Amino acid sequence: MRLRKYPEADLRRTYGKVLWICVGLSAFVHFFILVVYPSFEVKAYAKSQEPVIIQLEQIPETKQQRRPPPPPRPVVPIVSDNPDVPDDATIEITDFDFLADLAPPPALALEVEIEIEEEEAEYAELWMLEQKPVPTRRVDPEYPRRARELKIEGTVVVEMYLNEQGKVDSVRVISGNRLFHEVTKEAAVQWEFTPAMQNDRPVRLKVAVPFSFVFR
Repeated sequence: MRLRKYPEADLRRTYGKVLWICVGLSAFVHFFILVVYPSFEVKAYAKSQEPVIIQLEQIPETKQQRRPPPPPRPVVPIVSDNPDVPDDATIEITDFDFLADLAPPPALALEVEIEIEEEEAEYAELWMLEQKPVPTRRVDPEYPRRARELKIEGTVVVEMYLNEQGKVDSVRVISGNRLFHEVTKEAAVQWEFTPAMQNDRPVRLKVAVPFSFVFR
């Protein structure tokens, strides 16, 4: 059976006609709008704001009041075996100064430590230098007779404080047996170094040097 298409259902036949009808209607509607509303202005919507009323309260002025002094301490009765002393006897206030004849306390060791720290701050440390000092004169300490008799060995570490010329101003013992302290300090003071350089100028320096004592 051959299918047949009805002319009423063929949209291509009326396509041009429908298109021109729609274009004409659209043009008429636009022309009508232009005639009725020749100008179009947009007005911003202004929101009405209610005024804000701020009310200030009268705050009373405050005053700082000092606390009243504490009440006096109660009187403590003195317990005594003497029958002549009344029961309501108390200790009266005296003007005698018990600390008047006492000597002032000795100065604290903290002041000495602070002075040592300030003095050490004037000397640079070895790691801060651009040119390290080189020993030009070495003096070996003598072996103490007491340590030799007891056959005691050890190492003494001293801290030398050098001036700008490389000479030893003072010596401080850091560690080691006390039998070797004096002879080590006497020998360390005689050491001499080349000047320590920092920023192309000689500076003071503190350097630690070990001295070994070996019994032979």
